[in-house]
Amino acid sequence: MRSLLKKWYKYQQKKQQKIFNSHWYIRFGWLNEPFSNLAQLNDLFEIHSPQKFTFADCFYAKQNDKHYIFFEEVDDQHHVGFLSVLEVFKDGTHSKPQTILKLDYHLSYPCVFQVDNDWYMIPETSENKTVELWKCIDFPLKWEKHLNLLDNIEAVDSTPFYHEGMWYLFTSTRRNCKKFGDRLDLFFTEDILQPEWKEHPQNPVCKGSQQFRMAGKPFFYQSQLVRPSQDSLKRYGGNIELKAITHLSPTDYQEQLLEVVLPNWNKADDGCHSINVEHDFVVLDAIRLSAKKP
Repeated sequence: MRSLLKKWYKYQQKKQQKIFNSHWYIRFGWLNEPFSNLAQLNDLFEIHSPQKFTFADCFYAKQNDKHYIFFEEVDDQHHVGFLSVLEVFKDGTHSKPQTILKLDYHLSYPCVFQVDNDWYMIPETSENKTVELWKCIDFPLKWEKHLNLLDNIEAVDSTPFYHEGMWYLFTSTRRNCKKFGDRLDLFFTEDILQPEWKEHPQNPVCKGSQQFRMAGKPFFYQSQLVRPSQDSLKRYGGNIELKAITHLSPTDYQEQLLEVVLPNWNKADDGCHSINVEHDFVVLDAIRLSAKKP
Protein backbone atom coordinates (compact mmCIF):
# COMPACT_ATOMS: atom_id res chain seq x y z
CA MET A 1 0.00 0.00 0.00
CA ARG A 2 2.79 2.48 0.88
CA SER A 3 4.49 1.84 -2.49
CA LEU A 4 1.29 2.72 -4.36
CA LEU A 5 0.73 5.83 -2.28
CA LYS A 6 4.35 6.85 -2.83
CA LYS A 7 3.83 6.81 -6.61
CA TRP A 8 0.70 8.96 -6.24
CA TYR A 9 2.43 11.51 -4.00
CA LYS A 10 5.42 11.64 -6.35
CA TYR A 11 3.08 12.48 -9.23
CA GLN A 12 1.41 15.20 -7.13
CA GLN A 13 4.74 16.65 -6.10
CA LYS A 14 5.89 16.99 -9.72
CA LYS A 15 2.77 19.06 -10.41
CA GLN A 16 3.40 21.11 -7.28
CA GLN A 17 6.98 21.91 -8.31
CA LYS A 18 5.69 23.60 -11.45
CA ILE A 19 3.66 26.02 -9.37
CA PHE A 20 5.63 26.57 -6.16
CA ASN A 21 9.14 27.34 -5.01
CA SER A 22 10.13 25.90 -1.64
CA HIS A 23 12.75 26.32 1.06
CA TRP A 24 13.54 24.77 4.44
CA TYR A 25 13.47 27.04 7.48
CA ILE A 26 13.73 26.83 11.30
CA ARG A 27 11.01 27.16 13.94
CA PHE A 28 11.96 27.58 17.63
CA GLY A 29 10.69 28.72 21.00
CA TRP A 30 10.46 28.18 24.73
CA LEU A 31 7.58 26.21 26.27
CA ASN A 32 5.73 27.20 29.42
CA GLU A 33 5.21 23.57 30.43
CA PRO A 34 6.62 20.14 29.49
CA PHE A 35 6.07 19.19 25.87
CA SER A 36 2.88 17.13 25.82
CA ASN A 37 0.68 18.54 23.06
CA LEU A 38 1.43 19.11 19.39
CA ALA A 39 -0.51 22.39 19.56
CA GLN A 40 2.50 23.75 21.45
CA LEU A 41 4.32 23.78 18.10
CA ASN A 42 1.92 26.27 16.55
CA ASP A 43 3.23 29.45 18.15
CA LEU A 44 6.95 29.44 17.46
CA PHE A 45 9.42 31.96 16.06
CA GLU A 46 10.71 31.52 12.51
CA ILE A 47 14.19 31.83 11.00
CA HIS A 48 14.47 31.98 7.21
CA SER A 49 17.51 32.27 5.01
CA PRO A 50 17.49 35.80 3.53
CA GLN A 51 17.73 34.31 0.05
CA LYS A 52 15.36 31.44 0.84
CA PHE A 53 18.11 28.85 0.78
CA THR A 54 18.21 25.86 3.13
CA PHE A 55 18.16 26.21 6.91
CA ALA A 56 17.38 22.72 8.24
CA ASP A 57 18.36 19.80 10.53
CA CYS A 58 18.42 21.96 13.65
CA PHE A 59 19.85 21.08 17.08
CA TYR A 60 19.91 23.07 20.32
CA ALA A 61 22.68 23.75 22.82
CA LYS A 62 22.76 25.91 25.94
CA GLN A 63 26.09 27.19 27.22
CA ASN A 64 26.73 29.89 29.84
CA ASP A 65 23.02 30.83 29.82
CA LYS A 66 23.15 31.46 26.07
CA HIS A 67 21.01 29.58 23.56
CA TYR A 68 22.31 28.28 20.25
CA ILE A 69 20.90 26.47 17.23
CA PHE A 70 23.21 24.37 15.08
CA PHE A 71 21.89 23.60 11.61
CA GLU A 72 22.58 22.64 8.00
CA GLU A 73 22.92 25.44 5.50
CA VAL A 74 23.01 25.39 1.69
CA ASP A 75 23.55 28.44 -0.50
CA ASP A 76 24.47 29.27 -4.08
CA GLN A 77 28.18 29.42 -3.25
CA HIS A 78 28.44 25.95 -1.68
CA HIS A 79 25.94 23.58 -3.20
CA VAL A 80 26.53 20.74 -0.75
CA GLY A 81 25.46 21.15 2.83
CA PHE A 82 27.66 22.84 5.41
CA LEU A 83 27.13 23.50 9.12
CA SER A 84 26.38 26.78 10.85
CA VAL A 85 25.35 28.12 14.24
CA LEU A 86 23.41 31.13 15.49
CA GLU A 87 22.39 32.45 18.89
CA VAL A 88 18.69 32.91 19.64
CA PHE A 89 16.99 35.17 22.15
CA LYS A 90 13.75 35.05 24.12
CA ASP A 91 12.15 37.78 21.99
CA GLY A 92 12.55 35.66 18.84
CA THR A 93 15.53 37.55 17.42
CA HIS A 94 18.76 35.84 16.51
CA SER A 95 22.35 36.54 15.60
CA LYS A 96 23.79 36.25 12.13
CA PRO A 97 24.62 32.63 11.18
CA GLN A 98 28.30 31.71 11.38
CA THR A 99 29.83 28.75 9.57
CA ILE A 100 31.41 26.12 11.82
CA LEU A 101 32.24 23.34 9.38
CA LYS A 102 32.51 23.34 5.60
CA LEU A 103 34.14 20.39 3.78
CA ASP A 104 34.34 19.04 0.24
CA TYR A 105 31.58 16.52 0.97
CA HIS A 106 28.02 17.06 2.11
CA LEU A 107 27.38 17.80 5.79
CA SER A 108 24.04 17.97 7.55
CA TYR A 109 22.31 16.90 10.79
CA PRO A 110 24.79 18.48 13.29
CA CYS A 111 23.79 16.35 16.27
CA VAL A 112 25.45 18.10 19.23
CA PHE A 113 25.67 16.58 22.70
CA GLN A 114 27.78 16.74 25.86
CA VAL A 115 30.07 14.21 27.48
CA ASP A 116 31.03 15.49 30.92
CA ASN A 117 31.67 19.21 30.24
CA ASP A 118 32.77 18.88 26.62
CA TRP A 119 30.64 19.37 23.53
CA TYR A 120 30.73 16.85 20.70
CA MET A 121 28.96 16.60 17.37
CA ILE A 122 28.07 13.79 14.97
CA PRO A 123 27.32 15.37 11.58
CA GLU A 124 25.79 13.42 8.71
CA THR A 125 28.72 12.43 6.44
CA SER A 126 27.34 9.53 4.42
CA GLU A 127 28.85 10.95 1.22
CA ASN A 128 32.25 10.22 2.78
CA LYS A 129 31.06 6.75 3.90
CA THR A 130 31.88 7.59 7.51
CA VAL A 131 30.18 8.35 10.80
CA GLU A 132 32.38 11.04 12.33
CA LEU A 133 32.75 12.42 15.86
CA TRP A 134 33.89 16.03 16.22
CA LYS A 135 34.90 17.82 19.42
CA CYS A 136 34.37 21.50 20.15
CA ILE A 137 37.59 23.25 21.18
CA ASP A 138 36.15 26.78 21.37
CA PHE A 139 32.36 26.84 21.77
CA PRO A 140 30.46 27.28 19.56
CA LEU A 141 32.62 28.00 16.52
CA LYS A 142 35.75 25.82 16.50
CA TRP A 143 35.55 22.05 16.05
CA GLU A 144 38.16 19.40 15.40
CA LYS A 145 37.87 15.80 14.27
CA HIS A 146 38.03 13.40 17.21
CA LEU A 147 37.71 10.11 15.35
CA ASN A 148 35.61 8.11 12.93
CA LEU A 149 32.97 6.20 14.85
CA LEU A 150 32.30 3.97 11.84
CA ASP A 151 34.09 3.56 8.51
CA ASN A 152 33.09 2.25 5.10
CA ILE A 153 29.39 2.56 5.77
CA GLU A 154 26.52 4.46 4.19
CA ALA A 155 24.68 5.79 7.22
CA VAL A 156 22.66 8.96 7.76
CA ASP A 157 21.43 11.00 10.71
CA SER A 158 23.36 9.00 13.29
CA THR A 159 22.14 9.88 16.78
CA PRO A 160 23.73 8.91 20.10
CA PHE A 161 21.73 8.19 23.23
CA TYR A 162 23.06 7.28 26.69
CA HIS A 163 20.87 4.79 28.55
CA GLU A 164 21.56 2.66 31.63
CA GLY A 165 25.35 2.77 31.35
CA MET A 166 25.50 2.20 27.60
CA TRP A 167 25.84 4.48 24.57
CA TYR A 168 23.51 3.58 21.73
CA LEU A 169 23.90 4.85 18.19
CA PHE A 170 20.67 5.02 16.18
CA THR A 171 21.38 5.25 12.46
CA SER A 172 19.76 4.57 9.11
CA THR A 173 22.00 2.55 6.82
CA ARG A 174 21.54 1.45 3.25
CA ARG A 175 22.53 -2.14 3.85
CA ASN A 176 20.36 -4.49 1.82
CA CYS A 177 17.71 -1.84 1.19
CA LYS A 178 16.96 0.78 -1.45
CA LYS A 179 16.43 4.00 0.49
CA PHE A 180 17.75 5.57 3.68
CA GLY A 181 14.88 5.25 6.10
CA ASP A 182 13.88 1.76 4.95
CA ARG A 183 15.66 0.39 8.00
CA LEU A 184 16.91 1.50 11.42
CA ASP A 185 20.07 0.02 12.90
CA LEU A 186 21.45 0.13 16.44
CA PHE A 187 25.04 -0.09 17.62
CA PHE A 188 26.15 0.07 21.25
CA THR A 189 29.31 0.64 23.30
CA GLU A 190 30.27 1.60 26.83
CA ASP A 191 32.52 4.51 25.79
CA ILE A 192 31.50 6.69 22.84
CA LEU A 193 34.83 8.58 22.89
CA GLN A 194 36.83 5.37 22.37
CA PRO A 195 34.15 3.00 21.19
CA GLU A 196 34.16 -0.73 20.69
CA TRP A 197 30.94 -1.03 18.77
CA LYS A 198 28.72 -4.05 18.81
CA GLU A 199 25.83 -4.50 16.42
CA HIS A 200 22.46 -4.96 18.02
CA PRO A 201 21.37 -8.58 17.51
CA GLN A 202 17.99 -7.43 16.16
CA ASN A 203 19.48 -5.30 13.36
CA PRO A 204 17.65 -3.93 11.56
CA VAL A 205 15.61 -3.13 14.64
CA CYS A 206 12.98 -1.58 12.33
CA LYS A 207 12.33 -2.23 8.66
CA GLY A 208 9.77 -0.77 6.27
CA SER A 209 9.44 1.86 3.56
CA GLN A 210 11.08 5.24 4.27
CA GLN A 211 9.63 5.75 7.75
CA PHE A 212 12.50 4.94 10.12
CA ARG A 213 15.19 7.57 9.49
CA MET A 214 16.07 9.54 12.62
CA ALA A 215 14.54 13.02 12.94
CA GLY A 216 16.41 14.22 16.02
CA LYS A 217 17.49 13.05 19.46
CA PRO A 218 15.16 10.99 21.68
CA PHE A 219 13.23 13.10 24.20
CA PHE A 220 10.30 12.85 26.60
CA TYR A 221 6.80 13.54 25.32
CA GLN A 222 3.71 12.91 27.44
CA SER A 223 6.05 11.36 30.03
CA GLN A 224 7.23 8.76 27.50
CA LEU A 225 10.63 8.45 25.88
CA VAL A 226 10.08 8.93 22.16
CA ARG A 227 12.25 8.60 19.09
CA PRO A 228 11.41 11.11 16.36
CA SER A 229 11.63 9.60 12.89
CA GLN A 230 11.00 10.87 9.37
CA ASP A 231 8.10 9.62 7.30
CA SER A 232 8.91 10.39 3.68
CA LEU A 233 5.84 8.80 2.14
CA LYS A 234 4.27 12.06 0.96
CA ARG A 235 7.62 13.69 0.10
CA TYR A 236 11.13 13.76 1.49
CA GLY A 237 10.55 15.28 4.90
CA GLY A 238 6.79 14.90 4.75
CA ASN A 239 6.15 14.59 8.47
CA ILE A 240 7.64 13.36 11.74
CA GLU A 241 6.50 10.31 13.67
CA LEU A 242 6.98 10.20 17.45
CA LYS A 243 7.65 6.58 18.35
CA ALA A 244 7.60 5.53 21.98
CA ILE A 245 10.65 3.45 22.91
CA THR A 246 9.23 0.65 25.04
CA HIS A 247 12.35 -1.54 25.29
CA LEU A 248 16.01 -0.59 24.83
CA SER A 249 18.86 -2.89 25.85
CA PRO A 250 21.82 -4.65 24.21
CA THR A 251 19.52 -7.58 23.49
CA ASP A 252 16.10 -6.03 22.84
CA TYR A 253 14.58 -3.05 21.07
CA GLN A 254 10.90 -2.26 20.66
CA GLU A 255 8.98 0.87 19.72
CA GLN A 256 5.44 1.84 18.84
CA LEU A 257 3.93 4.81 17.04
CA LEU A 258 2.59 7.38 19.48
CA GLU A 259 1.77 10.49 17.44
CA VAL A 260 2.43 12.18 14.10
CA VAL A 261 3.74 15.74 13.74
CA LEU A 262 2.14 17.40 10.71
CA PRO A 263 2.99 20.95 9.54
CA ASN A 264 -0.46 22.26 10.42
CA TRP A 265 0.86 25.52 11.91
CA ASN A 266 0.88 27.24 8.49
CA LYS A 267 -1.08 26.45 5.33
CA ALA A 268 1.99 27.34 3.24
CA ASP A 269 4.09 24.62 4.88
CA ASP A 270 4.34 21.23 3.22
CA GLY A 271 6.62 19.16 5.44
CA CYS A 272 8.86 18.83 8.47
CA HIS A 273 11.67 16.38 9.09
CA SER A 274 13.57 17.11 12.31
CA ILE A 275 12.64 18.11 15.85
CA ASN A 276 14.62 18.51 19.05
CA VAL A 277 13.27 19.15 22.52
CA GLU A 278 15.60 20.05 25.38
CA HIS A 279 14.01 20.95 28.70
CA ASP A 280 11.72 23.94 27.91
CA PHE A 281 13.09 24.57 24.42
CA VAL A 282 11.88 23.17 21.10
CA VAL A 283 13.34 23.58 17.63
CA LEU A 284 12.25 21.99 14.37
CA ASP A 285 12.47 22.59 10.65
CA ALA A 286 9.75 22.89 8.03
CA ILE A 287 9.41 23.46 4.32
CA ARG A 288 7.65 26.63 3.14
CA LEU A 289 5.99 26.91 -0.28
CA SER A 290 5.68 30.15 -2.20
CA ALA A 291 3.95 30.65 -5.56
CA LYS A 292 6.21 31.05 -8.54
CA LYS A 293 5.93 34.33 -10.38
CA PRO A 294 4.24 34.07 -13.78
